[in-house]
Amino acid sequence: IFALAVIAKLTGKTKPTFEKAGYGLKGMYAIAIAEIGFTAMLFSMYDLLAALGLLAIIGGAFFTLFKQKAKPSEYIMATITTILLAVFICLLLVK
Repeated sequence: IFALAVIAKLTGKTKPTFEKAGYGLKGMYAIAIAEIGFTAMLFSMYDLLAALGLLAIIGGAFFTLFKQKAKPSEYIMATITTILLAVFICLLLVK
């Protein structure tokens, strides 16, 4: 999920969305770099920190959707990702 999000940002496909939200290109690339870092960290001993970082990014996505008064259908991907990350975090905490 995050690899596809990074590719969309790096190819500029999400540029209009970021500009509409007021974050601009620097914000888009900063989030892409954070997503790359946190996604890579999922496969290290810092997996819990990485999952929490990705969850924070998704929190920002929810905030942006809410701020833009997005339709409920536009929340689907963020909701699915949040659920998957929450399950992953729970599994990490149980082990």
